Amino acid sequence: MNLKETLTFGTMMLFLLACQNKSESTSTSETSTLKLTFNGKTKTYHDANISEGKLGSIESIGITAGSDGSDYLSLTAYGSQAGTYPYKQDINNYTQVSQVEYKIDGTVFNNYFAQICPDKSGYRSTKGEITILEYEPGIHAKGTFSGALIDANGDEQCNPDSASFSGEFDIAID
Repeated sequence: MNLKETLTFGTMMLFLLACQNKSESTSTSETSTLKLTFNGKTKTYHDANISEGKLGSIESIGITAGSDGSDYLSLTAYGSQAGTYPYKQDINNYTQVSQVEYKIDGTVFNNYFAQICPDKSGYRSTKGEITILEYEPGIHAKGTFSGALIDANGDEQCNPDSASFSGEFDIAID
């Protein structure tokens, strides 16, 4: 399996986990917020939700915001409880790690990408983490996230620029 096929398979696993939720709740309460700062600009979402997924031995906690699909954030922690989940550095690791995808102004940013260059190739990931400070399945999640994201379709794949990314969430399900 080549790198692009492997990345496609990994992305499909993410979507399967989302579809295999054992519990999914949505909150539009004014007390539930997800605030992020990306590239120096801060945005607050009030439509964040929590979902738990399980596919075989892979468990996940998903935090999403941006219900219209044109501007959204997806934080996925591969685990089932509060803790620190560093950005996934190995494409095949789905234990106690995380992935991030953020779409804004028509551009998708990820913490990972496929790099095919003369001097290096393979799965690459930026440094960062999602920290879940409090977690009650389907009821409440509170935490922070930070790191860097890369334009998924950027022209410069051999030396991509990254943009700083951080935020916090406190989501209580009504």
